[in-house]
Amino acid sequence: MIIADKQNLTGTSRDASGPGWESLRLLVRSDGMGFSMTETRVLPGAVLRLQYKHHIEACYCIGGAGEVVELDSGKVHPIHAGVLYAPNAHDLHEVHVPAGGEALHLICVFSPGLEGTEVHGPDGSYPAAD
Repeated sequence: MIIADKQNLTGTSRDASGPGWESLRLLVRSDGMGFSMTETRVLPGAVLRLQYKHHIEACYCIGGAGEVVELDSGKVHPIHAGVLYAPNAHDLHEVHVPAGGEALHLICVFSPGLEGTEVHGPDGSYPAAD
């Protein structure tokens, strides 16, 4: 049984952040589940250009509002509590959160699992799993 208490993970190596985002890694690769789960906040005013070349991801919004833009097609998807988005084909996308509002609050699942300390590289991806 794995029990992850957010209070015990905050401020540890599982508490990652970068420009415009904060992510608490609740489950990581070493937990042996075959996927990882994060609680992620995309901060107000952020525009994150992402392309997970080595992972697939699904994000479920539990608070805040923003949009995801599919950069290849230009299609814009409003994101708010109760909406899931999953760039299932390693899609190049941007996540936009309006300035002055609240953070976009997401629960995200990655496969293969994240190690836990990753931050986005210059191309918007995480490194490949070892």
